[in-house]
Amino acid sequence: MGPEDTSQNLPSLLGQLPSLQVAVIRAGEVVYAQSLGYRYLGPDPGQSLPVNDQTRFRVASISKLVVALGAMRLVEQGKLDLEADVGEYLGFALRNPAFPRVPIRVRHLLSHTSSLRDGSCYSLPSPYTLQAFFHPKGRFFEAGAHFDPTHPPGRYAGYANLNTGVLGTLMECVSGQRFDLWMEQEVLRPLGMGGGFNLGRFTPEQMGNLAVLYRKRTGNPQAPWIAQADDHRGVVPAGPLVPDPDRPEGGVVAVDLRTYQPGTNATFFSPQGGLRASALELAQVARLFIDRGRLGEAQWLKPKTLEQMLEPQWSFDGHNGETLEGQALSWGLGVWRFTNQPGQDCPVRGYPRPWFGHLGQAYGLLSGLLFDPVAGNALVYILGGHTPGKGTYSAYTRWEEQILSTLYGLLN
Repeated sequence: MGPEDTSQNLPSLLGQLPSLQVAVIRAGEVVYAQSLGYRYLGPDPGQSLPVNDQTRFRVASISKLVVALGAMRLVEQGKLDLEADVGEYLGFALRNPAFPRVPIRVRHLLSHTSSLRDGSCYSLPSPYTLQAFFHPKGRFFEAGAHFDPTHPPGRYAGYANLNTGVLGTLMECVSGQRFDLWMEQEVLRPLGMGGGFNLGRFTPEQMGNLAVLYRKRTGNPQAPWIAQADDHRGVVPAGPLVPDPDRPEGGVVAVDLRTYQPGTNATFFSPQGGLRASALELAQVARLFIDRGRLGEAQWLKPKTLEQMLEPQWSFDGHNGETLEGQALSWGLGVWRFTNQPGQDCPVRGYPRPWFGHLGQAYGLLSGLLFDPVAGNALVYILGGHTPGKGTYSAYTRWEEQILSTLYGLLN
């Protein structure tokens, strides 16, 4: 199946989806990219704004993989040690109260084996600090809800967004820079990615080409799409936006960065899910792994560093962790390792080798970055909203199965 055939299959999905952006890499080269639907749905069709290849989405948890690349760059620079107790960097002791003698290591944050949990929230605006989650007298301690009371660090996997918030904060501690600025300088711009984690640094043109994320108000497929995130109408916010803990009914607050002290709380940058990027920009992440860490003529990361990220840090044995209902059976260092178990973490039916990468889901969006570094193949998709629907051969949604099956045709 060639690109012209695939391009005929994807539009048929858009009758039920607000937007779709995809990219395909075959043998190390981008062979297909497509953008369909609308980044903004107006009150009437004439006011809707189309998606193009430069449109950026809030790509959800794929952000974690990009942040992991930043963390490994700090490891190579000798500023971060995967085996270190995270408290050595944060400036306060961070231990699970149920296992006070077991250190939470940097490696544990990257493999979801830290024993940290999200609780009711995992992102706080400044001037709150990270300690507000973990100190018994902290406002957001929630009677210890941010800790697993039954499993010590290092043995049991439990997916938690807070891991990446802690990681982003300690990255500030060792780099001496704000998380958003360091990621732009050291990771995003070298990879050719023009977005970032702080909308306050976007230009009006970038804001105007930002995709709104949508969700149906009810399960009725005929119900209207309701904006869930990034409905900014081209206006650049004053700073990073984060849920306002003082407004339990909902709402966001812009963080004033003029008074922020790096290394105290990077959670408001949403390192776990707040990266704005396009499918073609995410494809650059896949190419980094395929090209064994080279960016043009430069060796940006060592091949052994990327190999280390892909190695299993945790694999499900039937009892030693949570699998997101069969979707996640193995973790590397910031990398989702797909083992191709039928009916579970098998995103592309018929593919002969395991995939690596990351998935994302938030505010109605679905996203995926899958790559095979041996064959040099990669599949990227971003949906700006979806309706419920279980897949037929995996633990993923029917939308993901349909899109990935279509894109897989380009690799045959």
